[in-house]
Amino acid sequence: MLAEVSGHNSWLTVLATIIPGLLLIYVYCGLLKKSSQPFPQMLEEHLGIAGRIIALFYVLVFLLLASLYLRFFVEFLSITVLHNTPTGLIIMALLIPGVYTIRSSLEVFARVSEVILWVFLPLAMLMLQVSSTEHPDIGNLMPLAFMGIKDFIYSVYLNLWHFANIIIILTLAYFSLQREQIPRLLLTSLVSLALFLALSIMVVIITLGAALASSSTFPLFEIARSASYAGFIRNTEPIFVSIFMLGLYVSVVSFLFIACYSTQQVFRLKDYRFLAIPSTLLVAFHSLLIGPSTATMFKILHFSAPLIFGFFFVLIPILLYILLLFRPHKVNLQSGSGLQSPET
Repeated sequence: MLAEVSGHNSWLTVLATIIPGLLLIYVYCGLLKKSSQPFPQMLEEHLGIAGRIIALFYVLVFLLLASLYLRFFVEFLSITVLHNTPTGLIIMALLIPGVYTIRSSLEVFARVSEVILWVFLPLAMLMLQVSSTEHPDIGNLMPLAFMGIKDFIYSVYLNLWHFANIIIILTLAYFSLQREQIPRLLLTSLVSLALFLALSIMVVIITLGAALASSSTFPLFEIARSASYAGFIRNTEPIFVSIFMLGLYVSVVSFLFIACYSTQQVFRLKDYRFLAIPSTLLVAFHSLLIGPSTATMFKILHFSAPLIFGFFFVLIPILLYILLLFRPHKVNLQSGSGLQSPET
């Protein structure tokens, strides 16, 4: 999708997104310092009843994003490895463990996510780098920085709304025992994600070229299917599929949890765990109703999603932070800020 806009320089736009990404991290950390309540309750803390109404919209946005990731998960498996498999079975394979995760332990889920980030992500990067040596064509990356300023800005924006998914830290930070480490964690996550995406796009362009990359639905999978390592190790696509599935599982469950917890905050409920099953059913049905085809799904990701999530994940937090600059409200950075953990 990104190659359709910025062509062979797509990887440069990913690296350039680090700059606005740093600004977004600064805004998020600023909101944490000036708020005594987790997101989205901090909206009501600063904006009153209007903030509570906005928080309700955030619940819908989190559910929408979870359903988009779930549909992407279904499309990926249906096209690559699970041909003619009923869609319902694929959805159940992800959502049943997702419900269990939400209802059991957030800490366990955090540890699993940490393993994925620090073990499987470097493994995927290593395999991508090695696979690019099969039939490389460095000339596909040339000429460097050859794109219009409009395409460059739009490409950076497409990347930024993906990076802005770290908005969940505005909720999770209040349950951390080391909140002073959060800025460093966000910075590490931003740089790691940018490097991984840039490397992935470079491998695709070097191997396939910009034209073929922009027309392929899942170009990385095609590369993994045809690549060989050390001249005899082949058919490594199950490893890529497994890593990709783990990443999508973390994404779907993360926003399902945030949606359930936000609902608890908005409606003053005693617990969020009982919301796991109804929220999961809503996400499952909506993922089926998003569009009739893969092409429709990619059109949504290309046009509608950047507008919706850019507004809620980028614009509103920035506007709220600017407002708080004129109404300072600093809080103690002690872990938890006296809030009740979601595990109790």
